[in-house]
Amino acid sequence: MNKFTSRWVLFLSVVLFFWACQKEVSKEGTGLGGTAQGSLTDSSGSCKDADVRGDYVIDQSLTDSNYVIIKVNFTLQGKYKIYSDTVNGMWFIDSGFALTTGPATVKLKGYGKPILPNRADFVLTFNGSFCAFSVVSSTTGGSSGGGTGTDYFPNTLNSNWTYEYLPKLGTLDTFRVTVTNQTVLFDNKVFKQYDTNPLGEAYYFSKDNAGNYYALSTTDFDYLFIFDSIPGTFISYPFLKDNVAVGVTWESAEYGKVKFGSEVGVSKAVFTIMGKSISYSVLGTTYSDVISVKRDIQFKPDGGSYRSLIEGTTYYAKGVGMVDQVIPAANQSVSLKRKQVF
Repeated sequence: MNKFTSRWVLFLSVVLFFWACQKEVSKEGTGLGGTAQGSLTDSSGSCKDADVRGDYVIDQSLTDSNYVIIKVNFTLQGKYKIYSDTVNGMWFIDSGFALTTGPATVKLKGYGKPILPNRADFVLTFNGSFCAFSVVSSTTGGSSGGGTGTDYFPNTLNSNWTYEYLPKLGTLDTFRVTVTNQTVLFDNKVFKQYDTNPLGEAYYFSKDNAGNYYALSTTDFDYLFIFDSIPGTFISYPFLKDNVAVGVTWESAEYGKVKFGSEVGVSKAVFTIMGKSISYSVLGTTYSDVISVKRDIQFKPDGGSYRSLIEGTTYYAKGVGMVDQVIPAANQSVSLKRKQVF
């Protein structure tokens, strides 16, 4: 089984916001009577993903359901204050006492109300350390709970999904996918660009009015790949069809030259609808009206014939998008942790 890593960048549009982190730890203090010391970064100086909760609707004041959960590493007990700057009419803050030292989780309450329907990038400050997170505001709600709409792979601007690699992919555990306003015209289709953070890679998806969803990509899995090298081009193929019955199979065009281990050849992906209108649970959330699609990645070495390399099943929920991708032979999944669909 070839090692899984994140996909090489093709047609990149690197996300230029996020994560500027630094660390400054004081060695002085007087226990709970003094000021807490610590950092927003971990021992390697890296910021952790913030968990943004609640709906952010323009002209609506934030409530107790609007908050951000962050990770803090306290090195000295005492009173702390962690706060963000004010962006798009909103800010986040929390204060209290750090009773113990070490890693901790802190909930920052949101205040104010969004002014514009856009993505606001906030900078958190604590004890001379800085980390960043983003909040997307819209004209209507829809950042949590069940799906809305009839689309199995939404492409509305600023919609975003945070996925978790289970188990971790090297040192990476979560990443976020965001729909941008960038497009690519290919094969008479308009593909929307989906940026990823912190992967810094771009993915391209399209759909038609007949229930066909297309990827402009390689023939391996979304957000994972198995080939050691691939051509410097993509191909277009349908990865989901919500208009066909269970058991229907189709395949991508042939893609090559790719390298798998010491072999060089071509590949294709064969898709099969495994379930429709099913319920599916992942990371504590149950989704209804789910379509499951098996993807069989096949490889034909030069001078040989096609053989199956690995299979995986992807689950798409109506109004939500991809909620899980499970690859049993690799003991790997890409699971939806949270979403904002507009």
